[in-house]
Amino acid sequence: MGKVFRYELHRSIWNKGFWGIALVTLWYAWRLLTGTILLGVANTAPFSPWSFGAYLAQLLPLLSVLLLFLLWNQSAERTRGLEVLADTAPIHPGRYLLVKCGAAFSAWLILVVAAAALGVGFLAALFGADVPYHSLLLPALVALLPPALFFLGCGLLTGRIHPALLFVLMAAALAAAYLPRPAEWSLYAVPLFTEYPLGLNGPDPGFTVPVGTLLGRLAYGAAGMVLMCFTVVRHRSWRKKRT
Repeated sequence: MGKVFRYELHRSIWNKGFWGIALVTLWYAWRLLTGTILLGVANTAPFSPWSFGAYLAQLLPLLSVLLLFLLWNQSAERTRGLEVLADTAPIHPGRYLLVKCGAAFSAWLILVVAAAALGVGFLAALFGADVPYHSLLLPALVALLPPALFFLGCGLLTGRIHPALLFVLMAAALAAAYLPRPAEWSLYAVPLFTEYPLGLNGPDPGFTVPVGTLLGRLAYGAAGMVLMCFTVVRHRSWRKKRT
């Protein structure tokens, strides 16, 4: 399975679509850093966990599109032959699907780490020791993990139904940034970082997550994991119907 994972990861990374979306994302990341983030978010310092979380949250629409693109790249018709071979090989189809999913997620993580490193490097170059590096991990996880799991589950299921539907999901991922909804249910958690600190005491409050928002983040992550498990369990029966 290690060889399969390395092959799928290589195929995900060395793809023109991956590099195209990556370049657009990093360009937008730089624009955010030199614009909104440099001024600080919600009356907090530019190097605060709030500003760093807002930076990642505003990148999430593009990052979500990349994750869905990687899933489409593995679900497209030109890869169906590989799945047929996997079905005839002594590999459980569910495990093979998880390996492909893990490869897509790993390729996505490469860009996430690059964007986060760009942000940390930018802050370190300007503010040095004032940057609370140890405090940046939690807002990053709160911002990134729930939508990543949600779109991973949705994308995996949608790709099994029909790969073309993933393009509809990509459009929905972009539109989700503009749809009005309660702050607790914001998929990308932008209000958490840009609005919630305004109601806290002090000019630069410590990072906290209100209970309603935390429940919303957990719900998105749990929904994605349920969809992922359902797709893996049903994968063998869907393959039999197609053949």
